[in-house]
Amino acid sequence: MNDFRISSDEYPSNWELSSARASRVVRYLISKGVSSQKLFASGYADTKSRVPNLDEFGRPIEENRAENRRVEIIFQAR
Repeated sequence: MNDFRISSDEYPSNWELSSARASRVVRYLISKGVSSQKLFASGYADTKSRVPNLDEFGRPIEENRAENRRVEIIFQAR
């Protein structure tokens, strides 16, 4: 889990930030002609980190934090 909890007026928690990132990507894809009926956005906040955000001494690993800031796009064949 991430030890970097955010709290701001715009994003009161990591959930709001994560969901906003995903929603922005969905809005972009819709603006490029992808049907909104084929899209959905989901935010996972700090629950699905790809790599650790902290080293063994509890210090932030900036490269890892950047890697964990991502949006995954999953395509499903019908």
